[in-house]
Amino acid sequence: MGRLFRGDFALEIRLGAALALFRVFAVPRISGLLAQTRAWERRPQQRLDRTVDLLSVLVEQGYDSGAGAAALARLNAVHARHAIANEDFVYVLAAFVTEPERVIGRYGKRPLRPVERTAAYVFWREVGVRMGIREIPGSFAAMQRFQMEYDARHRHFAACNQVTAEGALAAISRVVPAPLRGAVREVVLALLEPEVRRACGFAGEEPRLGRALDVLVAARRRVCGWLSN
Repeated sequence: MGRLFRGDFALEIRLGAALALFRVFAVPRISGLLAQTRAWERRPQQRLDRTVDLLSVLVEQGYDSGAGAAALARLNAVHARHAIANEDFVYVLAAFVTEPERVIGRYGKRPLRPVERTAAYVFWREVGVRMGIREIPGSFAAMQRFQMEYDARHRHFAACNQVTAEGALAAISRVVPAPLRGAVREVVLALLEPEVRRACGFAGEEPRLGRALDVLVAARRRVCGWLSN
């Protein structure tokens, strides 16, 4: 996993992890708990930075490193404060497996190879084991099936979804100067799956950049293909 992160897909993996948050926010039984803490409403930048930092340590240094173990301890301590169903833990874990793969498949210079997809699954499965998560699906494909079934049961719009999603979107937008923040919002919305976008309360904001992104990705893949020949 560290090789993928440091090599061909560093940007896509970071982007996929950020978009995974919105997939989680699209589920009221999870976003409702997050909304109660009001962290994404009051301190979105701090919450985003902390989440990114912990996940980056795990991916870059590994879960068995000293820093990785400390990151896992921090994650476990934060989650221990709340009564969270194991099924919800599995769903969040699955989001960090499948969303980067989706982003790479659609926007990367090439799709993941089967062995790379399996490596990503094994990495996050081991993170889940170390967090005490039970009944983790036994393969990447099984994790995708679990996610689809969970979405069918639990994903729908709720006000708490929109509160947490807007907080995260505001935090992401702040990485650029103020005049460019509207463009960042457009890009993020274009990258989200339509079902996730609607459940997060962005149904009235149909992104205008989706087609442009697809054209840019197609051009990038052609150039990468020429360079590799």
